[in-house]
Amino acid sequence: MRLRDASLTTATVFALALLAGCHNLRNQSPYFYSTQQDVPKFKSDSSTPKAISDNEVALAQEYIKMGKYDLALDSLKKATKADPSSPDAYTVLGLLYEQINRPELAEANYAKAVKLAPNKGDMLNNYGAWLCRSGHMQQADAQFRKALADPFYKTPQAAMGNAAVCALKANQPEVAEGWVRQILATDPTNAEALQLMVTISYQRHDYMGTRGFVERFLATGRSAPLVLDLGARAEDKLGDANAASAYRTRLSTDFPQYTPGHD
Repeated sequence: MRLRDASLTTATVFALALLAGCHNLRNQSPYFYSTQQDVPKFKSDSSTPKAISDNEVALAQEYIKMGKYDLALDSLKKATKADPSSPDAYTVLGLLYEQINRPELAEANYAKAVKLAPNKGDMLNNYGAWLCRSGHMQQADAQFRKALADPFYKTPQAAMGNAAVCALKANQPEVAEGWVRQILATDPTNAEALQLMVTISYQRHDYMGTRGFVERFLATGRSAPLVLDLGARAEDKLGDANAASAYRTRLSTDFPQYTPGHD
């Protein structure tokens, strides 16, 4: 069973933890997790231990999406009982424990997944994302680089995105930009990467760059409060009051609960 790259929300689908305010931009970034966006199909032949485990992991992911964490945990316990060597089961256990705020168990399960599959990009990426969220930037970067060394890793953009997030958290916007531009080189309309570039360019006081990346992000049909907020603030810096006002109007209309940041 293969778990494809995505990122984390309360439902473990790709989400952006980009919050209000520019005073701490490097802590406001997305994480790309190797789970959940492409939930594996259930296997009709569930007669082998691996097939049983894979089916339970797939079921657990569905439960996590619905916020039914108790049922997800039951399924994952069945998965590890059926196949104790399944790295997929342990990486999803790590994700589940992270969701329910059990960091010690999240750490243990992410690490076990990597121990079981030390060269598998998916597992390395997930563990790296956890390490980054836990403040271990250098160790996280090492995991992402190992993930990218996996020739069978089908979505290296996830590890690149996480490496960029960690660089931002470490106040290294130039390094972060390098990673994100690698993603955009092959996927120029990647909305998550474009959103990161909005943050990076604003943090670097490149307001023309911010303008361009805001426009490219919005052209994808997506919207996000921080993008609109930074777009408005960039236009303030560039002296375009009309554009700044338009972004703020859209921000207040689309995201009325959002509190704009300030420089």
